[in-house]
Amino acid sequence: MTSLVRRGLVAGWLAALLLLTGCADPALPQLEASLDDIRQKASSEPVMVIPYIPLYPAQRYQHSDARSPFLPPQSIQDNAYGVAGENGPDPQRPAEPLERFSLQELQLVGTLRMGGRQVAMIATPEGEVVNVREGNYMGTNDGRIVAISAQEIEIRERVYTQQNGWQTRPASLTIDDER
Repeated sequence: MTSLVRRGLVAGWLAALLLLTGCADPALPQLEASLDDIRQKASSEPVMVIPYIPLYPAQRYQHSDARSPFLPPQSIQDNAYGVAGENGPDPQRPAEPLERFSLQELQLVGTLRMGGRQVAMIATPEGEVVNVREGNYMGTNDGRIVAISAQEIEIRERVYTQQNGWQTRPASLTIDDER
């Protein structure tokens, strides 16, 4: 039995040797020579291959005489932002102190009557209290105070939209007893 095992081992070794010789690459020495040549050359930047891009004939833009889609219609352009229209703000008017803040940041803390006129006290986010009267401006949307009552300030803001141009919208500040 030992001779049988020995013959099997020898046959296995011979089969493995035959398989390994089949894996030998005849071009391996040539590959190694090419790699040696590449290693010995001074390194330089790789060659940049610029692909060919075909030239297309110029096309005429067919809608060049029409309105640009990136500009508002002429009726809106005539009443553009910064140009005083029917409801637009006065660009020459100097800004007032409370126009730095949005209405949501301002708080009505009290009202009183001084010299026959109603005066409101507005607290800013910076902790400052500013007195205002009818006609003063406040908020970032050119809001003008139109009325002051004991508990509320009525404001008319001017807002600009592409569809409708300058529009006025009502806003108000009320005394909040919960704060």
